[in-house]
Amino acid sequence: MTAEEFYSQYLVLKHSLPQSATHSHSNENSEYVSYSYRCKNCYYCFDCVDCRNCLYCFDCVRSNDCLDGDYCVECEQLYESVDAYRCYNSAFLNYCARVYDSYFCRNCFDSHNLFGCADLKQKQYCIFNKQYTKEEYEKQVIELLKIVPKEHLKKLNELASQHPIGPTYVSNSENSDYGNQVHYCTSCYLCFDTARSNDLAYSYDTAYCTNSMDLTYCYKAELCYECTDSSKIYNCDFIEWSSECFDSAYLTNCKDCHNCFGCVEVAHKRFCILNKQYSQEDYKKVVSEIVVSRQAVH
Repeated sequence: MTAEEFYSQYLVLKHSLPQSATHSHSNENSEYVSYSYRCKNCYYCFDCVDCRNCLYCFDCVRSNDCLDGDYCVECEQLYESVDAYRCYNSAFLNYCARVYDSYFCRNCFDSHNLFGCADLKQKQYCIFNKQYTKEEYEKQVIELLKIVPKEHLKKLNELASQHPIGPTYVSNSENSDYGNQVHYCTSCYLCFDTARSNDLAYSYDTAYCTNSMDLTYCYKAELCYECTDSSKIYNCDFIEWSSECFDSAYLTNCKDCHNCFGCVEVAHKRFCILNKQYSQEDYKKVVSEIVVSRQAVH
């Protein structure tokens, strides 16, 4: 089989099978979700993985008890927060990391008990960037919380406009400056919304990935290339909407597939090409022919 014949048949196979209503695997009590993996008690959550008790969340990883969140990683008890990393018991956070017991904060790091603050690091008991004692802070916050959120957001935007916006938001990372929203990463190049990853390039919205390139919405991928919306994959290329697969290529919405090539909507398979079963020897022979044919064309 030549590469051209394979590509043609693979496209026909993709378009001939019915599409799943959602692309999700290994969830529990989470019917109204999509592109989610190993989530429990989640409702209207999308592109989420390893989350518990979350509502109306998008792009969240390993977060619990969160409501209305976008790209919250390893967070707990957050409300209306965006791009938060390892934050706890807070509301209306934006571009914050390791912040807890705080409200209406933007670009704050390693702090707690903040209200309406911007661009602060290692601070506590501050209100709109002004320092208070613990007692003064707690007394004022009780009254401030009686005011509608839009008033605090307006004042926060005015405060934030007085501070320069940096080119990137990178924390606790090494050799990973060319990207944005990068946390606890090493040697990551042009990666965005990436956490706990190493030796990664040209990736977006990934976490716990290693030695890979061109990933989007991936979790726990290693030695992978050109994959999207996939979790727990190893040594895979051109994978979409799949999980728990390794040593495979050109998979669409597959689960627990090993040594598969060009398969669509299959699970628990080994040595398959275009959804057809092969022996291990025949599988290696046909795949080798396709790869050699493709290299000859290029």
